[in-house]
Amino acid sequence: MIRGKDAVRLWIAVSVASLEAVLPLGSSAFAQDGAVCDTESRVSCDDSLNSDGCDGFSVYGAKQSIWTRDTLTGDWGGRRSALKESGITFAGRSTHFGFGVEGGIQAPPPVPLLGLGDTFKYTGRGEYDLIFDLEKFGGLPKGTLLARAEHWYGEYGNVSLRTGAFPPPVFPAALPPTPQDPGQLFLSNFVVTQPLSPELVVYAGKIDVVGGVDQDDFAGGDGTTQFVNQALIANPAFLLGLPYSSFTAGVVLPREWGRMTTYVLDPQNRIRDFFEIDDLFSQGVIVGGEIKRNTQFFDKKGDIHVGGIWKHLDQTDLRFNEPPPGVYPQPVVPGFATLSNAYTIYVGGDQYFVQFADKPERGYGLFYRGSISDGNPTPLRYFLSAGLGGYSPLRKDRGDKFGLGWYYLGASNEFGPIPQAVFGPRDGTGVEMFYSFQATPWMAISPDVQYIKPEASALAEDAFVYGVRINAVF
Repeated sequence: MIRGKDAVRLWIAVSVASLEAVLPLGSSAFAQDGAVCDTESRVSCDDSLNSDGCDGFSVYGAKQSIWTRDTLTGDWGGRRSALKESGITFAGRSTHFGFGVEGGIQAPPPVPLLGLGDTFKYTGRGEYDLIFDLEKFGGLPKGTLLARAEHWYGEYGNVSLRTGAFPPPVFPAALPPTPQDPGQLFLSNFVVTQPLSPELVVYAGKIDVVGGVDQDDFAGGDGTTQFVNQALIANPAFLLGLPYSSFTAGVVLPREWGRMTTYVLDPQNRIRDFFEIDDLFSQGVIVGGEIKRNTQFFDKKGDIHVGGIWKHLDQTDLRFNEPPPGVYPQPVVPGFATLSNAYTIYVGGDQYFVQFADKPERGYGLFYRGSISDGNPTPLRYFLSAGLGGYSPLRKDRGDKFGLGWYYLGASNEFGPIPQAVFGPRDGTGVEMFYSFQATPWMAISPDVQYIKPEASALAEDAFVYGVRINAVF
């Protein structure tokens, strides 16, 4: 069994071994204008804020300023490009959240993890990816291995656990979901993706599920570049019983008209484990699928997708209790009855209104989502969201983005007397607006405001969430 720090040590060991294999220390790949950077000069060059390698030149001899290069750390004196050519790509980012809430939870919360509103908090999050081109390591053509380590620090969840809303309003600040472990690295992804043909792609391994399905161009991802409220990232009905990082296998069928996807997922949250596979599916199974169809309404690109997810695992029976709002993954309340089956059927899509003539891959338009669920154990009967988003026409060359979104949660009508008394569950709604300034190619600064009518009416009042997100790619 490999857990926590041991998993990260293995990730680092694999990374270092791979780097040494393809790029030994002293390699001529480090050469700058005919010279080789030694250890001391590499440190001083890479630490300089106005250069990219020795004397500010990349391995190709082109000087890059910190204000114009794509990443904060640049090309590492040519090493980064050399690694990529050898089959290893590094990608990292650091995201910072400074958010406050006015209103939110006012009564003493019955769950220790929840907190009172009317506060301001800071949270940081780091992600570090190594992507291996398996073809260059003797594998099948186009195969890749993704290894990702991530951590958080500051206030876990930021103000997400202080509003009384079911979907966390600053969702990425609650990832990875390890509230007792600030600063500790966890291996969240170790997954192999292999195209077997242009129309058949398979994948398997350990993967974080956020941003995997129900995704739109204008509302999706993991909350680091678009909306931060979970309800505008993906369907909140998925949260109950869905692990953050677990073992999965799936098939993607790309087609000219779109794609079809199907997958099976172990419901145990494996964020603290590396590859403990002796108890796979011992607690149940999650199965899902989605069909996405490309569209060309108004001669502009778009898509529509439909899908479903079925969960066969023990989840709290809402007639006896309710999982606490804002917590992810949604836990089973100990000591209370459970139900073993849940489902969600969903639809979503987006439609471009404008595609920029000089950059047709960029533009802005409409997104929408909707779903129906079982209503017990899933605490939502239905869900709706819609909005506008995309690249800003004000600074399209810089890559600014914007978003304005609305959501509505239809609460279950099967809550029993205990959750009614403790939480007072009701329908909830919210609005979020952000504008992302692309300050440099590697840094975006995003002011964000939200109005939330929380579902836990017995604990909370209407909340106004405000703050800024800074995302840096290094």
